[in-house]
Amino acid sequence: MNYIDRFKLDEKVAIVTGGSKGLGRAIAIGMGEAGAKVVVVSRTKKLIEETANEIITRGGEAIAIPVDVKNEDDIKNAVDETVGIFGRLDILVNNAGIAPMNSTLMVPTDEWNNVIATDLTSNFLFAKMAVKSAMKEQRKGKIINIGSVLGFMASNVAPHYCAAKAGLAHLTKALALEWAHYKINVNCIAPGFFKTDMTKEQQEDESHQKFLNFKIPFKRLGEPEEIVPTAIFLASEAASYITGSTIIIDGGYTIW
Repeated sequence: MNYIDRFKLDEKVAIVTGGSKGLGRAIAIGMGEAGAKVVVVSRTKKLIEETANEIITRGGEAIAIPVDVKNEDDIKNAVDETVGIFGRLDILVNNAGIAPMNSTLMVPTDEWNNVIATDLTSNFLFAKMAVKSAMKEQRKGKIINIGSVLGFMASNVAPHYCAAKAGLAHLTKALALEWAHYKINVNCIAPGFFKTDMTKEQQEDESHQKFLNFKIPFKRLGEPEEIVPTAIFLASEAASYITGSTIIIDGGYTIW
């Protein structure tokens, strides 16, 4: 195999959660273009079908499976259906997440629990099910968790999001250590601020936009497509000796 071929995902099967929009949609489409058979997962059937259809239009293969990532039975069914249709599961991208903005004194307990369940627990459950149902027996697999720079830095209006993403970065290390003997790579991508629905509030807030333009050396938010090559790399054989790592993609936001 030459070096370029190591980046290809031909005949690999990938599940991408939160694939209806934003970074998840971009990653799902990118995986399809790289040759993977993509299972697009999210709660909204119409939107994940649109992502799957876009992959098919571009010459790839994809299906859409509606899943509430807070529901363990939904997760199990999605993994079982994937393995039932394609016979294997090679790549899991845990991208589903929410980021409500609230200072600590204003965060109700149910909002805290919802963020932790969506942004952290769902990653644990999906990874556990993927390994148990497919990757362990295959003795191979790639798990990519989508974290955040706020897993390493603080925000004064997102205590639950910061806690979940910090936990996810460390969970990545724990799973990488535990599953290395199955030849499963577990890594994390920590995006900064990208042009997605999740950052719409910051984009529309003039003072916050001014701050981001000051703080980010590249003076702009990232485009969703700019995260895709790294996701493909971590999912490919080119990253065969990388595990337990977090790659920050933030335009330099965390440099200073």
